[in-house]
Amino acid sequence: MSTLDLVSAIINKDATGIDSAFNAAMAEKIAIRLDDMHANVAQSMFKQEESEVTAEEPITTEEE
Repeated sequence: MSTLDLVSAIINKDATGIDSAFNAAMAEKIAIRLDDMHANVAQSMFKQEESEVTAEEPITTEEE
């Protein structure tokens, strides 16, 4: 279903058609966005930025 189906259902005052067309359009948009987010997470998962890698300073204890 597409936006055209949604508009057609609105024009025809078909409540069931509006509901199914709207849900189908939103599901498609959400699935596309989730796929994009999934790809971004997969690309950045193992990437380390230079600012994240820091050397630890040795711990010194004062002995009397």
